[in-house]
Amino acid sequence: MSATISHTRSDHVHQGAKNEDGSKFRNGIFIYAEAGVVFQGLVQSLERTFPDLKIRLSSKLNETEESDENTGLVLIHAGFAFDLADSVERCKHRFPHASITLMIDENSTGIHEYNTLFDSKQVQGLLPFSLKLDIWLAVVWLLLNGGEYYPSTIVRSMEKTAPAKSQGANGQAKSAAGPMKSLTIREHQILELLSEGLQNKIIADRLALSEHTVKVHVHNLIRKLRVHNRTQAAAIYRDSIDQEEARPPFRGYSAPLQHPQSTYVMSQAV
Repeated sequence: MSATISHTRSDHVHQGAKNEDGSKFRNGIFIYAEAGVVFQGLVQSLERTFPDLKIRLSSKLNETEESDENTGLVLIHAGFAFDLADSVERCKHRFPHASITLMIDENSTGIHEYNTLFDSKQVQGLLPFSLKLDIWLAVVWLLLNGGEYYPSTIVRSMEKTAPAKSQGANGQAKSAAGPMKSLTIREHQILELLSEGLQNKIIADRLALSEHTVKVHVHNLIRKLRVHNRTQAAAIYRDSIDQEEARPPFRGYSAPLQHPQSTYVMSQAV
C-alpha cells in the first residue's frame, strides 16, 4: 500500500519518527470495540493490509493482563467506550508504547471531549468511520509510523451540530443542563459522590477505581462544568437536581449500553 495519504487542505497530518529499534512500527494493533460483524470485517481488512501484524479485537479491557510493549496502535471506538477518558488512560497503561486513536461517528455529540483528548496529546488521532476504506487504512499506516491525524473538516462539521453551552458573566454556566449533559455516566457517579463531600480515596474505594483515575475524572469534571474547584462543581450538581434537569443515573447504574446502529462507509468495502 502506498505510504502517501490523500487528504484535503483541511486535514492536518503530522509525520512522526520511527520506533527506537529502527522498525517501521511495532507488531500489533489492539481494537477496543463491540465484537460485531462490522469490526470483525475491519479486522480482516487490517490483516490483509498488514499481514505481519497481530490484530486483536476485544470488547473488554482487562486490568489483570500484563503490560503489552509490542502493540504499536490502539483503536478505541469512542461511541462504545463506557467512559472514554478512563478507557484511554487504561489503554495507555496497558500499551505503554502504543499510539492511541479514537474511531469516531460523525453523528456523535462528544466532539468537544475528543478535541480535548487530542489537544492534550492523550490521543494521537481522530479517525472517522466516514472515510473510504483505502484512506482509512492509509491513516492507520501513518499512525503506526508515529504520525498524527486530525480531520478538521469533519470535526468542524461535528462541532456545528454539538449543543451550544451558554455562560454567565462569572464564567459559570447559566444553566446546569448544558454542562451536565456533557458528562459521562462515570463522571455523573463521581460528581454525585463528590457532592456528598467525599475525598478521592473514598470515591475510588466506592467505585472500585484507582485514586489516580478518580483525580483524572475530577479534573475533567471541573473543566467540563467550567468551574474552578470541587465545591462549585458540587453546587452545579445540586442545582441540576433541584431543577430536575439532566438528572444523572443513580449510583450503581448498570443498564446495558445502547449502541446506535450506523452505516459505516469504510465498512462497505470490507
